[in-house]
Amino acid sequence: MFEGFQITIEVPFAYSQREQLLDFIQSKFAGAEISAVHSEVADPTVAEVLVRRDTVTDSAKSDSAISGLDSEAVLLKATEALAEFTKSTN
Repeated sequence: MFEGFQITIEVPFAYSQREQLLDFIQSKFAGAEISAVHSEVADPTVAEVLVRRDTVTDSAKSDSAISGLDSEAVLLKATEALAEFTKSTN
């Protein structure tokens, strides 16, 4: 469903739940490339969402659900998923 999206999450250097977080986010965004990078943040934060577009295949997918999603919409959904994960682990 989220094929073509790359989501980068910043996590604190001493964050012990990195793998659980990646698994959780991957379950919410099947097909997206998810990565977590260590940073000087207090809490995990969605840092970036990239949309990889192929103009040849984008025209073929124009009627699909994914074509309606942009990076801002995915950023909002990822931020909500991150808040859900954080709430469930506290």
